[in-house]
Amino acid sequence: MFYELWTVSSFGPGEPLMPLTREAMAESFSSIYDKFTKLNKTTPCVIVLNDSKSKEKIYESPDGGKTVYERNFGDYDNRTKIKGS
Repeated sequence: MFYELWTVSSFGPGEPLMPLTREAMAESFSSIYDKFTKLNKTTPCVIVLNDSKSKEKIYESPDGGKTVYERNFGDYDNRTKIKGS
């Protein structure tokens, strides 16, 4: 199991964000989250969990890291808050 940090892009207004370029990879969530909070200040990005035993997960934050949501890769409708108030 490892986490990947990806920059994201949208194909147009109202379109979902899609992973574009992998920026980093780590086994520790806290390690990749530190990189996410720095990069997310200037570039939209997400954390992807790669685990061969389960579906890939996306970790995204609409507010620069204060709140973090988890969702299955490709599922844009169902997400779970895992950090924040």
